Amino acid sequence: MNERYRHTQTAWTLIVLVVAIVLAELIHVVFTASQGTLSLALSGAVVAIAAVMLTLFSTLTVVVDDRALRLWFGFGTLRRDIMFADVTAAGKVRNHWYDGWGVRVIPRGRLYNVGGLDAVELEMDNGRVVRVGTDQPDVLLAAVKAALEAQPGPCGVE
Repeated sequence: MNERYRHTQTAWTLIVLVVAIVLAELIHVVFTASQGTLSLALSGAVVAIAAVMLTLFSTLTVVVDDRALRLWFGFGTLRRDIMFADVTAAGKVRNHWYDGWGVRVIPRGRLYNVGGLDAVELEMDNGRVVRVGTDQPDVLLAAVKAALEAQPGPCGVE
């Protein structure tokens, strides 16, 4: 498989926020240790949730090859393959700040994002869209367009 693009974006804002929450919770535990096991259990739950968030959503890797755009978060537990045979158009878009991070439902489709507002939007043949957040929108879009143009049959690229 001819790999046209590979990039891993790190979610620095998420990492800083989660580390700050964990540190605040640890400070809380140290200064309120006499409050008992419920406080310790809740603090442990907060730290566990933070660890899961960091594991799942700290990075987004995007690979464009001849057949598909493949993406995954973290170590690959959340992944998606978008086959170019199903894509009718691609373009650069800008997300709203409130669209957030992670996997999100947006009008007409899904957004996969770990930070920033820039994205590449793929319009599917069923009318749905897939947006992939990226800190390299021009490079990603160029790779997607090159892969779409190499597909057999008609493929409209905006």
